[in-house]
Amino acid sequence: VTEEPSVDSTDDLTKIEGIGPVVAKALTTAGIAMFADLAGSKEDDIQEAIKDVRGSHKSATWAQQAELAQHGKWDELSELQDSLDGGVEKE
Repeated sequence: VTEEPSVDSTDDLTKIEGIGPVVAKALTTAGIAMFADLAGSKEDDIQEAIKDVRGSHKSATWAQQAELAQHGKWDELSELQDSLDGGVEKE
């Protein structure tokens, strides 16, 4: 019997500005493991998933960033992230 190679069912959510390893793990545990999952998540669902993570997490742009990453629009994602500070628009 030949084993199928394991398929990684997660994206690197830490590529989203404002998401570090601890937040990424909390999101993955809550079933938000792919850029597509994050892009389609409501703000309330994201906040619920990370409620036990210490610190102040601004997730308002995470879905937008994830949508760009999901579609491989890395240049546009980079431009957006240049306008952010910790995941929120710079003032």
